[in-house]
Amino acid sequence: MDFFSYLPVSPSSPYYFESSIIFRIAPLTFFAALAFAIVTFRSSLVSAKTENAILAVASSVALALELGQHLCEYLTKPFFEFLRGAIPLELCAISFWMAFALCYAKRRTLWEFLYFWGIGALVSLVYVNDDGAGPDRFRYYQYFGTHGFTLLAIVWFGAVKGYRISFRAWLRATASLFVLSFVIRLIDLAFSGPLLNLNYMFVVSPPEVSTPIAAFGSGWRYYFSFVTLTIVVLFIAYIPWPIAKLLLDRVENRGKK
Repeated sequence: MDFFSYLPVSPSSPYYFESSIIFRIAPLTFFAALAFAIVTFRSSLVSAKTENAILAVASSVALALELGQHLCEYLTKPFFEFLRGAIPLELCAISFWMAFALCYAKRRTLWEFLYFWGIGALVSLVYVNDDGAGPDRFRYYQYFGTHGFTLLAIVWFGAVKGYRISFRAWLRATASLFVLSFVIRLIDLAFSGPLLNLNYMFVVSPPEVSTPIAAFGSGWRYYFSFVTLTIVVLFIAYIPWPIAKLLLDRVENRGKK
């Protein structure tokens, strides 16, 4: 039963996440290799039959991991902790379900939102917040599996489907995320008591693991500092697209001369 437990892992455990760099590097290397393979062999993956099969398998595995998380939390955690985790108001959870929907709907607008909002999944892979769960726990595979799925979905539709990001997409995704974070902060504050102690999207206080946002203070100062940093990060994520378009236009113009 310990394998499926979602209770915090003791630092004395030989599989405690922070005790070995390999526990962190191995899944990151695995997903980086998959992303590289998708980009490298994108022309071979364009076939509708191949694409549908791969997306169906990937999304089914990811769904099993996500539902498995909630089942394990229900069986091993107090009810209100399970309930808090089951409500999909974390940005990673929202991005996961967007990625799952994208695999079937294949909507460009959905991918544009996911491209920016999915940065939360990337940050979560860098600043892992899983209560020390290592490879002896299901939680370890679920955590990296669902976050990795979100990022690979972004890579897939950018590389294989050829979707591209515009300034309007950045503006729409950024503005929507600000509104969403503001609403969620109000929900967090309304249910910040000891029973639920909500802190979805970490818009009330930073996570327990060490991150740069821990230096932002508290209260509304913390929130607006966090929002400002997020806007900057999303804009940095947008910058490669106009640069790439400019370079491609120059190459095409040279070819016409």
